[in-house]
Amino acid sequence: MEKIDQLIEEVRSMKDIIQELLRSNQMGVHSNNEIKQLLLGHLQQSEHTSIEDVSANVSVQNLMALEATHENANADLFKRITNVYFKEEIKRIESNNVRKSARRVSVEVGGAMCEFLTQQLHDTGLSFNRYADGLIIVSSEEKQIGAIKILSDLGFYRGEQWFEFADEIVKHCKSKYDITNKRIFFVITSLRNGLDQKYVVNLLGREIRSNLEFMKNRNLANEYVEKFTDLTMSLTDPRKQIYVMASELHPNVVADDLHKMNDEQRREAFKQIEEYDWISDINGLLVELRHLAVSSD
Repeated sequence: MEKIDQLIEEVRSMKDIIQELLRSNQMGVHSNNEIKQLLLGHLQQSEHTSIEDVSANVSVQNLMALEATHENANADLFKRITNVYFKEEIKRIESNNVRKSARRVSVEVGGAMCEFLTQQLHDTGLSFNRYADGLIIVSSEEKQIGAIKILSDLGFYRGEQWFEFADEIVKHCKSKYDITNKRIFFVITSLRNGLDQKYVVNLLGREIRSNLEFMKNRNLANEYVEKFTDLTMSLTDPRKQIYVMASELHPNVVADDLHKMNDEQRREAFKQIEEYDWISDINGLLVELRHLAVSSD
């Protein structure tokens, strides 16, 4: 151990260099103990973090980037958002925080959405920017022509609260950006963690024994989404303006699970995302945004 500690002292000055090298793999080193793990492998391992864990963090983030499938727009977007949560969990562990930073996640999810839209619609001349109010504003030749609100779930807007929230967004877009309600879109990545069971029962007119049971029943989930979408009267054509991606699949849950998986299990998880039966086709949103690009009214 004395020799090991001596070696650590000798490489202390190399910390910045190592950090920069690892940053290219989307990972930072924040302690000499982590450097010790990287340089010495099995000779010195943390009680809670092993060299395998550190390598896995690099591996899974590279895998997320390499396996992005642009032909499958839903899977591509869902993976990008999952990656936000995955990296935030690393930050949470490094900072010894109890929970993830909701504010940072919101900003990063908005950024991931902007990158996704820019890549998908690069030929339209549209630009996408996340503003401080959490909206993604769509612009064409510097003119603001549309707005998108992306939500990981409806945790803060369950049941009837959703309609109040949608109405507030519509009014805000009109007053601040002069964007009308027919040019406002909502993307909700998951129904999980955002259901009011009593409201679901009343809306569907049938007994629901548990939210999980409901979310795994695709027919019921589809029926619920169609009904609450149609009831969103603050939008002119809600079925073309609201996109709910998944029912029981949630990017935060997937991200946390990825931390516990080996590479083979992660590849299987990504495969399941690719093959998932999405509720809404996000390509519908892309089509509507293309219409904005050519619309003159």
